[in-house]
Amino acid sequence: MAVPQNFNPNKEVTLTEKQLNESEEMETLAREVIEQYNMELGPAQVGYILVYPNISKQRAARCVKASHEVKHYSGNDYLIEVSGDLWDMLDKETKKMLLYHELLYIDPVFKAKSQAWKMTLRQPDFADFYEINDKFGNNWYKTIQATVSSLYDLDPKQESKVKM
Repeated sequence: MAVPQNFNPNKEVTLTEKQLNESEEMETLAREVIEQYNMELGPAQVGYILVYPNISKQRAARCVKASHEVKHYSGNDYLIEVSGDLWDMLDKETKKMLLYHELLYIDPVFKAKSQAWKMTLRQPDFADFYEINDKFGNNWYKTIQATVSSLYDLDPKQESKVKM
């Protein structure tokens, strides 16, 4: 098995321990996606984290609103986390689709009354966002599910439950 490109060999990982790595590759690809699809994120700051070996066996990725403590120490309003083992197996275009999906959760709203931005999370229209499904279909999503399934020997029922 290949060594993950962002894995830190000097840090021992146990089954209960997760290793978090900031990812410049994710950030670079996210910038490309934001520009390509003219996404408007307002003043939102996003951190990009690879979680090794994974977030969970059935969670490929997630976008979360940063807690006050995370915002204070990192400056990020949102974190996009991707299972590291999965990320290392994906091709560039599938990585970009995964990031596009996660970036669509980011929904900063300007409140005129308080003259301040409120960082919120947008919910998908269904299992995915219509704007992705209408343009690209769901083959990229199936690719991610199949990759996770092969990484963790999931049965077909478990594979269908892999989500982002």
